[in-house]
Amino acid sequence: MLQIKGFRKSYHENVILDVPDLVIGKGVIIFQGHNGSGKSTFLKAISGMIPFDGEVVLGNEYFLSKDPILFRKWVNYSAAEPQYPDFISGKEIIDFYLKVKGGKMSEIEEYVKLLHVNSFYKNPIGSYSSGMLKKISLISALCGEPKILALDELLTTIDVESQHMFLEILKQKVADGVSVFIASHHEIDQNILPVNQYFKVQNQTITQL
Repeated sequence: MLQIKGFRKSYHENVILDVPDLVIGKGVIIFQGHNGSGKSTFLKAISGMIPFDGEVVLGNEYFLSKDPILFRKWVNYSAAEPQYPDFISGKEIIDFYLKVKGGKMSEIEEYVKLLHVNSFYKNPIGSYSSGMLKKISLISALCGEPKILALDELLTTIDVESQHMFLEILKQKVADGVSVFIASHHEIDQNILPVNQYFKVQNQTITQL
């Protein structure tokens, strides 16, 4: 469970999101909203990527404002359009996440094979397509033992086979007790990944549907 208390995010006095109180349960959580509604901003904020006013509490135990380093261990984020330096390789990025987040190298290597990343991930990022970049970002988010995966447009730019495979990976993660927060314009195949809660991001706030 994730509690949002007095959440407010502004850019240059322009309010993007104002969420006084919100409780998000466990499982698969979908955030819907048009471009610019604040979905990405919210996922970045609760992952400790950007500052905001208010508090985010994970499981009544971990407070983002009080211990951001520990909190970030439990919430992993994948961007809608990931960007990395052109000169490093996908493998170097994944290795970095393994070092910071921990986790089993053997498990990540299996994801690398399943998503067909092993054929290119030792090459420099500058040679990648957007789909390749997305796969590196998604695999990096699986490093460690996160309690929440915050995935922004997880199906965008990757091929249909990889979409299906990644949903299967997420299905197993959910079975293991991981919650998956998804901001997406795509319909999620609920035969693979049943959704537990829907939230609407609009009019500068978030409400449960």
